[in-house]
Amino acid sequence: MQVAIIGAGPRGLSVAERLINLADDKKQLDIQIYDPYAIGGRVWDPFIPQNQLFLMNTVIEQITLFNDESIENGGKPLSGPNMLQWLETEAEPFLTAHTEFDAQYRHEMLTLTQPGDFSSRGMMGIYAAWYFEWLMRRVRSNHTLNFTKQAVTQVTPIGSSFQLELADGTPILSDYVVMALGHSENKLNDEEMFFKSFAQDHQLQYVAPMHPAEADLSGFNADDQIIIRGLGLSFFDYLMALTVEKGGQFVRDDTQELVYKPSGREPHVVAGSRRGFPLHARGVNQKLASELYHPQFFTLPALDALRAAGDGHIIYADFEKLVVKELTYKYLLNVIDSASSHLTYDQAEALKKALVTSDDLTATARKFGLDNIAAFDIDLIRNPARDVSDDADYKAWFIDYLTADIEDARLGNKQAPFAGTFDILRDMRDRVRYVVERDYFSADEYEKFLNRFNPLDTFVSVGPPLERVEQLRALIKAGIFEVTAAGINITTIGDEFVAHDIRNQAFHGNVLIEARLGATNLSISNNPLIANLRDKGILTQPIRTRSNGSTYKLGAADIDRQTFEVINHDGETIPHLYMYGITLEGLKWFGTVIPRPGVNTLILREGAWIAERILAHS
Repeated sequence: MQVAIIGAGPRGLSVAERLINLADDKKQLDIQIYDPYAIGGRVWDPFIPQNQLFLMNTVIEQITLFNDESIENGGKPLSGPNMLQWLETEAEPFLTAHTEFDAQYRHEMLTLTQPGDFSSRGMMGIYAAWYFEWLMRRVRSNHTLNFTKQAVTQVTPIGSSFQLELADGTPILSDYVVMALGHSENKLNDEEMFFKSFAQDHQLQYVAPMHPAEADLSGFNADDQIIIRGLGLSFFDYLMALTVEKGGQFVRDDTQELVYKPSGREPHVVAGSRRGFPLHARGVNQKLASELYHPQFFTLPALDALRAAGDGHIIYADFEKLVVKELTYKYLLNVIDSASSHLTYDQAEALKKALVTSDDLTATARKFGLDNIAAFDIDLIRNPARDVSDDADYKAWFIDYLTADIEDARLGNKQAPFAGTFDILRDMRDRVRYVVERDYFSADEYEKFLNRFNPLDTFVSVGPPLERVEQLRALIKAGIFEVTAAGINITTIGDEFVAHDIRNQAFHGNVLIEARLGATNLSISNNPLIANLRDKGILTQPIRTRSNGSTYKLGAADIDRQTFEVINHDGETIPHLYMYGITLEGLKWFGTVIPRPGVNTLILREGAWIAERILAHS
């Protein structure tokens, strides 16, 4: 039995591990993994120099590649070290034996000592490389496992098997194919094509949406005025590449505030986005590796009740109200337990008890005397500048906003009023996935979910390590970075790019950087494999029909959500051709995760399910 796994990231490795460790000794098994990047995949490739600088946004104790007892229907687990444990025990001998990895990783290893530390992305790739060697030692006499550092450009069904074509033209035959693909570049849209052509015609520079680690920024210097569009995780990568990689340093002053010491080679940067705010800083970690928040209101019975009340579907507004009630509850609990609440122990306990049965949490809190705190205002959270006057000093206000975010995040991801509240969204994601995958929303309401909930969840719960937000504040104070108000709009005037915002500010630049990855959209993907399968009708996009009869397409590839087998243009399931991960975003929800120990984590759960199906049908 031949199994081809396309993608050597955590998903591909997860399927390979379950196949190797669950297969019968008597069954012949040949597993081939393909990826043009190193083991670990594109995002974590330790040989991309900037991956030594760019950070993960998950703490090292909450990262694992090992299947464990929590994995639902995962088969017999084979435990192993999470990333923190690996750094403490296995990393040094592995790096000593593998001199191909940059010496910087040995230095980094010595600094990663606390459960709440964030590693570089490259270090994650080295952990994956070690894991692959561990898995190779698990291979039995009747099994093989190999890695080929090449892209797969074609998959063609031939009878009940598949012929793969590698980038160098080599044909490969396989009985089963698992496509565990990540983000890919997309065709440029009309606006992006215009900016690219404008830059070429006017001796400017345009950086299209791409993985920041692969962007060549070496030519930018103090003579450049750079406009960055996007304030998400990619923005923070570019922040580091345009400062530290130019020779600057972040240091702490006598008050422990982070300040920036420029090298003089940094360009001036103006950054903005539609929302106008960077992602919220991650709260300092206070959670154990497998510790999850258990919702009081956002429960399956409550969701089922909403579904029943809606004749089989949840109204999005009711869904959001339930989420906001849970967030408000956690916020109030954290405030009650803080020094600022001024409640006695008995008053605090009485209020906590009353909140559990309250219909209006804020009113109940005020009734019990907790009236000296700001309400949990979801509209203000969505738009932090809502109440800022037109004549305010926006830069000063924005620095104060960042300072408040930093100070709150320092209180921790369990105890901070806001960071501790936002963090529970990470713990509730499986519940949201349950709702999405079982079609609790009608097509109309699901569209609202995608347009309303996704941006909110990303803004408050997918943020960078706290230090990155401190660095942004330091760069603004140093005059090297500026952040526009909301509603950034890029135009061209003369031979310049120009950014405008809703406060009628204008910023001119000779460089425009799109700080985002390509959206998950099958129809515009430039990935050769996806494009070929799309053009042959093997991959197609799911269509949703609104109540008025109009339709819209999801960006994802269509699969049978029970088996992960691809559904083609004719609506036929293609047996033994599997796909999972980021290419399913939209059909599934929030697949951009890293495996976490002890919580029935998504990647390992789905990888085990695919492996079990392959073994059952072989």
